[in-house]
Amino acid sequence: MQSTATPGAAAALIDGRPLSAYQRLILVLCGSVIFLDGLDTQSISVATKAMAHALDVPLASFGAVFSVLQLGGLIGTFVFGYLADRVGRRPLVIAAALLIGALTLGTASVQTYTQLLIVRFLGGIGLGGIFPCVLALGAEYVHSRSRGLAVAVLFANYSLGAAVGAVVNGYVLAHFGWRAVYVVGGALSIAAALAIVAWLPESPHFLISRGKMHKLRAVFKRLFPNEVIDVEQLRLNAATGAGQTARKGVPVREIFSEGRAGITLLLLGILMLSYATIKVMTVWLTPLLQTAGISIVHTSYVLASLDIGSMLGLGFAGYLVSRFGPTRSLLPALLVLAVTTVVVAFEVTRFAALLPSGFVIGFTGGIGQSAPLALFALIFPTRVRSTALGLGGAAGQIGKIGSPMLVGAVLANGWKPDTILFAVALLPAIGVLLMLLVRLSRRYAVASVSQSA
Repeated sequence: MQSTATPGAAAALIDGRPLSAYQRLILVLCGSVIFLDGLDTQSISVATKAMAHALDVPLASFGAVFSVLQLGGLIGTFVFGYLADRVGRRPLVIAAALLIGALTLGTASVQTYTQLLIVRFLGGIGLGGIFPCVLALGAEYVHSRSRGLAVAVLFANYSLGAAVGAVVNGYVLAHFGWRAVYVVGGALSIAAALAIVAWLPESPHFLISRGKMHKLRAVFKRLFPNEVIDVEQLRLNAATGAGQTARKGVPVREIFSEGRAGITLLLLGILMLSYATIKVMTVWLTPLLQTAGISIVHTSYVLASLDIGSMLGLGFAGYLVSRFGPTRSLLPALLVLAVTTVVVAFEVTRFAALLPSGFVIGFTGGIGQSAPLALFALIFPTRVRSTALGLGGAAGQIGKIGSPMLVGAVLANGWKPDTILFAVALLPAIGVLLMLLVRLSRRYAVASVSQSA
């Protein structure tokens, strides 16, 4: 069967056909990579206390370890994202997977605290870099009408990997020691890299833009083995479309213009506090509970409960926002997050109370990270929306980088686990106050418009 591409180039070919077995394999590979990303990120949280003892450093010093991992992730996101448009997504996914695997194995052999900081920072670059590349690559191989769902499902694999990692790493730690945790994680990442080399194709859009039509022909032969695709027509269509498209940058200052400065700053503050809260609970809850006397196995269950709640919270956030609006979804979520964190502080030695509390914290925290971005989408006009969302993501990253070090600092000053958790509860509580100010600001803006009309 001879097929000629329509003006939608590669996307139109994929949209016009049912999902093939090779497309399913691509999605499984992408999901597996993100799953292992979540599993590896969670490994250090489970093993923190044992590692501090083995390296003969204070537990509080791991605040810097958590933060450099996040800093490396931030750098990796920008660097790999920049390079992906120039050298292709596939080689960067392979490079990131190999980097993660090598440095995870390297973590298993560190002998000093300085070595640990270096390998976790470099590993963070791989962890941060692989995420956007895999999401973008997987999204290109599904129908455009299902792309949002596909990205959401792929994204959810991170929380699923973190939840499984909490339990598996807890078991490995309890039976084989903390170094075995990193041996297992590193070996899985290396295996994933080899699978990517064997089966993951390059982005069709990239191959067309670089004129690599022989490689594109091979990809489509695996995608649709019973058809002959006219790849030269795809190249011509893409070239015509590129000539008709022009993009203009949007200055950041426009986000704060037209009376939006106050509400923008409030939303940025809410994002920073929400991300900071979840980051602290993800990386510090396990060692804090172990310090309070909870066993390794039980703390891994609590962490898994939190990760499952986060996965569901991120998934349900879209429904809640569409059903009740971002303000009505976010305000109670932040309030419940604050109250539940206080409950954990009071019940820091009771596993029966910690297990459901971990789930609630994860669920409400997931909403706390998603709903503010939905508010950004509602408040800002199209011309500045992408820039505003990017700024919101940067605010969240700042919260994730700074909060682990802050907890490490107060732990070094002798704060007890319950006192630290009480202090963490202040973060979403302040978010509630900021959210009330957001509501007042929006009502004032609506009233001003009505009066002027």
